[in-house]
Amino acid sequence: MSYTGERRGLGSMVEEILLGDNPFIGVSHLAQEKGREEAREARLERKIEVLKKALEGGATGFTFSTHIANLELLKHLTEYYPDVIEKLNYYVLVPYAASYVRRSNVVGAPSLAKEFIKNSLRTPRLAIDTLSGILTLNPEKLFKVFIMHELLPYLKIMPREKIRSILLHEILTETIVAYNLAKLVKYLAKAIEKELDVGLGLESRNIEKLVEFVDYNNLVLAYVMTPLNPMNYQVAIFKRSVDELIDSLSRRSRIIAINIMASGTISLDEAIDYLKKFKSKIYAVTSATTKPERAYNNFRKLIQLLD
Repeated sequence: MSYTGERRGLGSMVEEILLGDNPFIGVSHLAQEKGREEAREARLERKIEVLKKALEGGATGFTFSTHIANLELLKHLTEYYPDVIEKLNYYVLVPYAASYVRRSNVVGAPSLAKEFIKNSLRTPRLAIDTLSGILTLNPEKLFKVFIMHELLPYLKIMPREKIRSILLHEILTETIVAYNLAKLVKYLAKAIEKELDVGLGLESRNIEKLVEFVDYNNLVLAYVMTPLNPMNYQVAIFKRSVDELIDSLSRRSRIIAINIMASGTISLDEAIDYLKKFKSKIYAVTSATTKPERAYNNFRKLIQLLD
């Protein structure tokens, strides 16, 4: 069997209750207007207050994408609120895909690739791997450079020992699964473990295809992040039930449940009732808001999943 992550803790009860970042960066999967409203509310000091209240309520970690607004938040926390940043565990999602889509629309994909290579060659920590990847036509090595290029600004300011996982954004995961790029996953998992001493994870909206990919290649992923709600919102399911798929994944990976309230279409109480049946199979649950008191109240409810 090919291992891409530790098996320690697999199959245990829920261990982490995480604050998510979507409202902080103005992302709403239900409505653009809701996303814009959340972005207006998510001023820097408001975000910090949400983090504080989430901690008071029982949050144990923060999962976020490599969006510039999150970098600004973490820099501010490091400088002015070191006690807050030290209390959280971190699950980092790379890349923030929308920024590359927007940039590609402006300069085109070839120019975007050239910009990335130039920037990587100018970065001492990445230059050798970049040059080696180009000269040997090694796509896995260049992919690793891309991931590390995204992470470096965060690694400079975050407490390294508090980083728990690096997860690939769904746009990368679905491509990896579609083209059966198991070799790339194994290479990245080893590289991330060597560089940062953490496990690699994959985010997916299509867990049936992910399970097929994992089974076919006999892989063990350190983490899998996926939506989990009774509406099956944002979940592409074909033949197998969610229960069966989660059971299969939990034997090989720590599962991080996101979008548990189906972007607000169900209540938190309904979400918790649904998640209780997966308590022995999921590792972490994520909730997000821009309202401090709601953060406190939501996490006070969510910690019952830890019992």
